[in-house]
Amino acid sequence: MFFAAFDLPTKGAPPLLGISWPDVALSFFAIVLEGAPFLLLGAIVSGLVDVFLPAGSVKKWLPQSKRGGVFAAMGAGMIFPLCECSAMPIVQRIIRKGVPPAVALTYMLAAPALNPLALFGTWLAFRNQDPWLMVMLRFGFSAAVLIFLGFWFARLRPEEMLRADFLTGPRRAEQTPNPSLTLVPQPGASWGGLQQFTGAVIRDFTGVLLFLIIGAAAAAIFSTGFNRSLLAPIGQNVVLGPIAGIVLAELLCLCSTTDAFIIAAFAPFSLPAKLAFLVAGPLIDLKLYWLYRSAFRPSLVHGLWLRALGATFLLILLYSIRP
Repeated sequence: MFFAAFDLPTKGAPPLLGISWPDVALSFFAIVLEGAPFLLLGAIVSGLVDVFLPAGSVKKWLPQSKRGGVFAAMGAGMIFPLCECSAMPIVQRIIRKGVPPAVALTYMLAAPALNPLALFGTWLAFRNQDPWLMVMLRFGFSAAVLIFLGFWFARLRPEEMLRADFLTGPRRAEQTPNPSLTLVPQPGASWGGLQQFTGAVIRDFTGVLLFLIIGAAAAAIFSTGFNRSLLAPIGQNVVLGPIAGIVLAELLCLCSTTDAFIIAAFAPFSLPAKLAFLVAGPLIDLKLYWLYRSAFRPSLVHGLWLRALGATFLLILLYSIRP
């Protein structure tokens, strides 16, 4: 068997902390193999943005106010949807192209959270559990949390959001765009454009892949070592149910286009608990925590984590205790 190589010599001794290492390996590779293709897709799109998108062109399409840009970013997330992993390299590129960080970060969260494919997958997964209600609740609560986070981003300065090395990195592409790198190849310019595009893809993919691997390893250990039988009495509780859904979303690190199929079949969870899982997961989880740390300040990532999960819990709790 493939995973026989990961069997540790535990016979005759109790497993370490109840962890099954073959299960950890299976979960780890599942997360990496699910996220890596989307990460590569994001790196390819990011390379196209870096090479072919004129500096400042995206900024011209945005509203003048930061709060207006937040709503524009949410709309772009529905029109140009991406998964959690593939959005990260693109966001770094469009920030370097002049897009305000608050707008770029809002798009980074909105693309997976308001993804039409994720909403369709939610309807399909809950087709026997009042699917339209679940789709509307997922979209509405996700949009509410995104507005809250986007307005928080709008109050921050770029130096409070971006890592110092990102702020002081090379800005050649933004300041002096190469006129030969256009969508219409020119004689003698094609090879240079291809080299720049390939280099950008490799840098973006390898630069973020390490953080995906770290997050996947942490998620695999936590998710496989947790005793899920304990969730049965917790998942139906008005207060503890949403908390359990949020914690499970943080540990499993699923893609927003497939998470509904997993949680829909999770019998121990109530509807609010399942909803909390669907809203919190695309915003941030263990995998995304490490991905975000690659470009953003730790204080911003920690603040995002607390605010995203706190706002999700409060909204779900208010929905649960409504008259």
